[in-house]
Amino acid sequence: MNNVQQAVTGSDTQQQFEFAVRRAKWILPLYIVVPALFALGFYAGGVDMDWKAFGLGALGWFVALLLRGPVSALAMKMPREKGTAIVTGSSGVLEEGVRVAMLLLTSTAYGWAVSFGQGWAAVEVLFVMVNVIALAALAPKTDEKSMQAKEMLKQQGQLSAGPIWGVIERVFASAFHIGCTLLVAKYPWSAAALIPLHSFVNLAAVKYARISIYKVELLMAIAGTVMLAVGIAVSV
Repeated sequence: MNNVQQAVTGSDTQQQFEFAVRRAKWILPLYIVVPALFALGFYAGGVDMDWKAFGLGALGWFVALLLRGPVSALAMKMPREKGTAIVTGSSGVLEEGVRVAMLLLTSTAYGWAVSFGQGWAAVEVLFVMVNVIALAALAPKTDEKSMQAKEMLKQQGQLSAGPIWGVIERVFASAFHIGCTLLVAKYPWSAAALIPLHSFVNLAAVKYARISIYKVELLMAIAGTVMLAVGIAVSV
């Protein structure tokens, strides 16, 4: 690719990135609605929020994220696709391992597990919001590393997808986390099955994100709805 082609490609990526960020900023407040709707839904079902459990759920997510650090450091030494697959695949054992450990150390009661799962899901929503803000800060930068990051996001299909899909994805991802929490709270041994399932869902989502946003949303809708339904069914 000559210099002229590189300049045109860079300009096109920059324009797409700026447009995507502008749309994402308008949608950003809607992310707050996701945890609020789950809280209202469970409240309507007779489950009050236990804020201590909620906070510990959020803490659990952060612990799992920190544990992913060494895995990420190892993955940086590998080819990009292989490294991404390893980091993504590690999500199952790290998240489900931390989840079941914290529940066993605190409480496995239904109300506690509901709030714990909501805290876990809510902090992940917050993390997505922080990422949107970080991308907005990246928008005006045109240095080499910034443009490489933007080009990577473009190749992953992140710039062409409508921002509302991110909110919808958070709805079903939250349902998945709450469902997993309820299931392992009732049957701690089920974490052994959730570890590969969780990793499979995340790996499939990464794969489909490069092909079609609709496939990602369908995958998350099925996984989230089924897991939440199963979690509630075995708990009540």
